[in-house]
Amino acid sequence: MPPVSRTEVEEANFLDSLFSELDSAPAPLPLPSSSPTRRRAPAAKPRTPLRASKFNGSVHGAQFKVTASVPSPKRPHQVYVAEDVDFDALMDGVEDWDWDDMNSDLLTPRKSSPAKPKRARYSVSEERSKRNPATRCIVRGVEDRFTSGRFEKVLSVITVQSTDSRVISLRDDWTRAEVRVGDIVNVIGEWTASSGNSRGDVQALTITVCSKHNLFIHHPDVLLTATSLSNASQCLRKPLLSNMVRSGSDVTPSLIWGNMLHEVMQNCLSVSRWDDRFIEKQIAEVAQRGLGELLRINMGIDQAIIEVKSRAKGLKVFAEKYMASTPKPEAFLTNTRAGRGETSLLAISKLYDVEEDIWSPTYGLKGKIDASVEAVVHDVDDSSTPFARTAPQVKKHSSPMPFEIKTGRAVAGMEHRAQTMLYTLLMAERYGADVPSGLLYYTQSEEVVRVPAARNEIRALLVLRNEMAGYMMRRLRTTALLSGLDDEDYDERGMVREVEPFLPPTIDDRRICGKCYVLDTCMLYRKAVEEVDDCNSEISDIYDLKTGHLTREQAAFFKQWEALISLEEKDLVRFRKELWTMSADDREEKGKCFGRMLVDASYRPPPSIKPTTQKESKIHRWTYRFVKADSGGASLLSGHMSVGDAVTVSVEPELLALARGFITELEPGAVVIGLDHELDEGLIADRLWHRRGGAFLDQVVFRIDKDELFGGMARIRDNLAQLFYAGGDSRRLELVVDLAKPRFEDDRTVTISAGVSSQLNEDQRRAVKKVLCAHDYALILGMPGTGKTTVIAAIIKELVKDGKTVLLSSYTHSAVDTILSKLDDADFGILRLGNLDKIHPAIQKYTLAARPLAKTIEQLEQQVMSPPVVATTCLSIDQNKAARKGGLEVSLFRRLSDAHPEAVVDLTHQYRMNSDIMLLSNKLIYSDRLKCGSEKVAKRTLSLPKEKFLGFLHAKSKCQGSGCWLDKLMSESCKAVFVDTDRVPARDSRVGDLVENKVEAELVYQVTECLLGCGVKQDQIGVISLYRQQLKLLSYLLQDRKELEMLTADRSQGRDKDCIIISMVRSNDDGSIGELVKDWRRMNVSFTRARSKLIIIGSRKTLQGAPLLAEFFELMDKQNWILTLPPDAHLMHDFTGAMPKKRSAEEMASGHSSGSPKVKENEKGSAKRSKNVGATEESILKGRPLLRDVVNAHK
Repeated sequence: MPPVSRTEVEEANFLDSLFSELDSAPAPLPLPSSSPTRRRAPAAKPRTPLRASKFNGSVHGAQFKVTASVPSPKRPHQVYVAEDVDFDALMDGVEDWDWDDMNSDLLTPRKSSPAKPKRARYSVSEERSKRNPATRCIVRGVEDRFTSGRFEKVLSVITVQSTDSRVISLRDDWTRAEVRVGDIVNVIGEWTASSGNSRGDVQALTITVCSKHNLFIHHPDVLLTATSLSNASQCLRKPLLSNMVRSGSDVTPSLIWGNMLHEVMQNCLSVSRWDDRFIEKQIAEVAQRGLGELLRINMGIDQAIIEVKSRAKGLKVFAEKYMASTPKPEAFLTNTRAGRGETSLLAISKLYDVEEDIWSPTYGLKGKIDASVEAVVHDVDDSSTPFARTAPQVKKHSSPMPFEIKTGRAVAGMEHRAQTMLYTLLMAERYGADVPSGLLYYTQSEEVVRVPAARNEIRALLVLRNEMAGYMMRRLRTTALLSGLDDEDYDERGMVREVEPFLPPTIDDRRICGKCYVLDTCMLYRKAVEEVDDCNSEISDIYDLKTGHLTREQAAFFKQWEALISLEEKDLVRFRKELWTMSADDREEKGKCFGRMLVDASYRPPPSIKPTTQKESKIHRWTYRFVKADSGGASLLSGHMSVGDAVTVSVEPELLALARGFITELEPGAVVIGLDHELDEGLIADRLWHRRGGAFLDQVVFRIDKDELFGGMARIRDNLAQLFYAGGDSRRLELVVDLAKPRFEDDRTVTISAGVSSQLNEDQRRAVKKVLCAHDYALILGMPGTGKTTVIAAIIKELVKDGKTVLLSSYTHSAVDTILSKLDDADFGILRLGNLDKIHPAIQKYTLAARPLAKTIEQLEQQVMSPPVVATTCLSIDQNKAARKGGLEVSLFRRLSDAHPEAVVDLTHQYRMNSDIMLLSNKLIYSDRLKCGSEKVAKRTLSLPKEKFLGFLHAKSKCQGSGCWLDKLMSESCKAVFVDTDRVPARDSRVGDLVENKVEAELVYQVTECLLGCGVKQDQIGVISLYRQQLKLLSYLLQDRKELEMLTADRSQGRDKDCIIISMVRSNDDGSIGELVKDWRRMNVSFTRARSKLIIIGSRKTLQGAPLLAEFFELMDKQNWILTLPPDAHLMHDFTGAMPKKRSAEEMASGHSSGSPKVKENEKGSAKRSKNVGATEESILKGRPLLRDVVNAHK
């Protein structure tokens, strides 16, 4: 029978009666909580600035934020006595109640009472944390089937974790995935058991992925941005090309105003301040930091403030409406899918993060969310009955949501909705909670739009994502094919004969293509890589306009070099996925990770020059020192990670890539990192607490992984593509690709100023003149020590004198800074660009950060545009074996010099090396073309001001005095020597896939300390090794020698020292020397850094297997320049106390007393301030009379 209709008065009386009886019940008896109360650490000084949590001006969390409160139950626990309630009266007429109508009113939990414990910042209820599991699988078989007229793709897979066999059935649009045997896939959903074969004797788990159930992710290790996917529905080719070729030149005023408004609103959210004064202050500060961007559009700071203010006028109104713990009556939330009579109200109660960068190998996605918030939504429905309109149903729920700020158009576009939907997936995984929808705030219309995470739309986006990932993997397969080819597999243009297309076809829509921002790139790839002939398509005229100028040879050049760049990129993709496919321990064994790391709370970063521009400030915003969580294990020096390397910081396995940055300092037991994001341990612990089953987190344990930067490859591609675009630099295209002849003026028309000319020899003057005469380019081939740096400095001075501007660039920061050091006396301005952490301290005075902060666009323009010399590094490629084989090892210099030798000037007179050192390169490399610039240079020696130190050292050591090997090395007549360690012995050892030689490092340490003891200054000595692991070991041994430089061969270019000590490292019975030692260029650079003394330490038996070094040993034998060390030579001398140290030295290894710092396997890490374990009682009590009295009283 239909339910009895009740009047509004009857319903109100019933509810009043019901709740009055409940309210009159006796006070509840105390019961134990259903979940234990979390322990909290004592409050301590916050290690990082705190962010406002609630939007009432309060600050969230405890002062020391490593724990969080337990998530509260749905309702407070109360106990009622049965006889206190009249159940007959309560249940009267129950058969007539409309339960469907009342469910949302009576059965939905009510708003929390004030006495209820507040939910922890990141904890979520059990209901909110339930998510479908993701299973990572390897495809072992693919079968296409037609079942009941429906096409399906059946995949036989094995799971990565358990290696058991399973079956995946793909239906509907999921079948578009081009799955192959060996592919990695993720399946998100529940598996079911079914018969595994025709005999039915094996129960295999199966899952069906269709339009209504479950999700399928193809190639999940390819992380695509939500932004690129949101733009892919119209043209799949566009986002792929924009990821491959990245240009930073497209800047518009609206883009800049939007970015500034983003930052202003994020700042307001962060501190929960929305008053006019604060907003105006933020706008002024953001405009100030964005002066560099304003300069690009030639806009003043006052105009910028006006523009941003006009766009920010709705922020205060937004805050008054939406920033609250519960929705206000006027806080309407636009829901485009609401039914008739349905409205929604919104309150943003908490802020979790801004610019949160989330990587998800589960969904194969990544994204940076404008703001991560806790949103409280009330859905009001007054459409069902007249009673509902009077007392509408209200469904209340709260959850984390992505909050995207849109400053452009005023309405919700499909790409905005798609991006926000994908962010709900990322946030749900990161927060361990259900995220039913996202929020879009349009600043122009002052409207907040609700974007439900609708399955159909998300499914369509993930299908599109799988298609994009498939094309990207085609590129990797193409490069893998290239890397395995023999020489005969290349045709005359150096390309593989048949490769898969790795781009979707063009959509050929004249209107859409004509307005596309990647049109130039798209047409270039269509012409050069895809080799499309088009005479009759809708875009044929556009195609001809953009590519008609390219010759067949030019297109082939682009195709070849684009493929070589992709070969390099292939390695980066492989290394990047190790962040989530390998544990921290496994990756640490390979030297690419520091596992089990803790933040050192006692660390305070030293003062340094701060970045001034918006872009610079995002590179290094926070500085942290990490230490090992436990003792034992390998030293942090043992691995591929070094100062300057890019890293990501994660919590394994839940929170991937929380922050990214660079290593600034590295010790055996600690590492200092500059990061782009704050690591708030309290918030991280809160987030982990519930996901780990409520386990108490005493400390947050991090993993630090070496990162591979992809942006560089996209920028390198853009630099290559810029040569080939229509309207580009056609002359440079002719010079570089077509090898057109360079043009020069008559050198008789060029003169060099007397001041510069007097400091140069004839070769150098000829080189300077060649450059001044050049219209296109000039090449200077300078052999080691011939004064290339001096010539470059002279050229810069002459060009500036002629009113020209100069861009100075090199592959390494050290080379750029060495040249700038030669311009210290210049009377013109210099601007040094680059990461402050990598610029030499003496050169930082040329950076923008070292100058007075520009307050106006005119001041910034003066600082940026007025210096005639701008210096920076250029992007370089490591060149894997396949890329070198394909031609990447051929430098631009070599390509141009081989084609036009008349453009080359040789420098043959060198002023660095004495005649003995010069002899090595002259005989091995330069066929006696190298000459000493003067007799003084030829006879240069290294004098020892304090030779008595040797006697002091012998008196306390086991050596034989005058016959000691150190005596022979220190002799002024010993100018070039190979120190043979075969009899010591000094064997190399492996650290993962790296190589080091501890005994050889000890010998280098002793030689260096002996030179210093004899009066040689630290800045006169350079230590070089081809192996970075050996340099890290040496850096630790010589850590107190702050002015002594330790360099790789590449970083030593442009440098020279009175004495160079080279550690060759390789010493083994197999004769294994590796690829580095076979590189004649690096070896030659190393040899030719020394002015007066060159000491090479290594194993002759191992090294003479290399052809170049076999000639080297033949020459050294002939000159009698080989010194064979006696057995245990590294144990003969005791350097303890031989030289004053800032701190006491420890032993290199147990059992000998060389006096060098011991290379520990690890130092015990602690988040607390480390103790001085070597301090004595007397040293502690010194200067502390009260403490001395206390100690004496207890003796």
